[in-house]
Amino acid sequence: MTAKQFVKKNSSIIATFVIAFLLLIIVSIVKVGYSSPANLKVLSISIGVLGLTALGQTFPILIGGMDLSIPWVFCIGGYLCAALTNGDNTKLIYAVPIVLIVGLLMGAFNGIGIAYVGIAPVIMTMASNIIFQGLLVGITEGTPGGSIPKAIKSLASGGVGFIGTLFLFWLLVSLAAWFTLSKSPYGRKIYAVGNSETCSMFSGINVKLTKLSAYAICGMMAALAGMLYAGKLSQLYLGMGDTYQMASVSAVAIGGVSLIGGSGSYIGTMAGCFVIVILEGFLAAMNFSQGVQKIVYGVVLLFAVLISSKRKISR
Repeated sequence: MTAKQFVKKNSSIIATFVIAFLLLIIVSIVKVGYSSPANLKVLSISIGVLGLTALGQTFPILIGGMDLSIPWVFCIGGYLCAALTNGDNTKLIYAVPIVLIVGLLMGAFNGIGIAYVGIAPVIMTMASNIIFQGLLVGITEGTPGGSIPKAIKSLASGGVGFIGTLFLFWLLVSLAAWFTLSKSPYGRKIYAVGNSETCSMFSGINVKLTKLSAYAICGMMAALAGMLYAGKLSQLYLGMGDTYQMASVSAVAIGGVSLIGGSGSYIGTMAGCFVIVILEGFLAAMNFSQGVQKIVYGVVLLFAVLISSKRKISR
């Protein structure tokens, strides 16, 4: 593949990274100190947290779905880590697997409802989000207990120079996600189901199981992100995952993954994460409220849906 062909094939992803870079320059000019090593480290950590949730969100979107239950799977991930360890590093050996398995099972719950019962993805995941919220609020009585172990805090808030350790961890997990989606038979099944469920069935793909697995992966990544986010904050609070519901979808959409399913690259999702986090910094630098940020997410999603729809029609 020539350089020209590479640029043409990945033009949307390259454009997204360029937008992120330009936004960083603009914010650095508007807000003095924004590009300082200390702030860049904080920025990279924020990208890492969003990156993990968006990584998970990429899977259901690629099959033509969407997971809106991320906020409370995220919260439960953080709560479980704190409750199971109560700050004891030695208990992480079983706490982390439990967090991941519980997240996976919550995602699988969505997958069963969507793939086997036939409930629409938006309805199923919104309903499960409410169910998960009720469970956590009921169990904790509105006040999550326990504390996050020092090892998780170090991973979530530590760093090397201006790069956060969590950012490096996200890059490592992203490498595995990219390989899975781009080079493995499972990844080909994900894209096939997103393109046409009927053709996939005739090709011998277990469409229902593929759908279930996509939501299971999303749930597991949301729980992992919630655990690490709690470590970043060194505390827990109910509703701490709310902002990641639309942020994760927006990151995937901005990165060029079709919200209709079947096309897009995880590298694009990574670029989208940079744009979202830096855009948040820009809005904060301009003293815009949380309400304005939500409006921006909505506009971005509408714009991305329009673009992805046109791409789908052109194919």
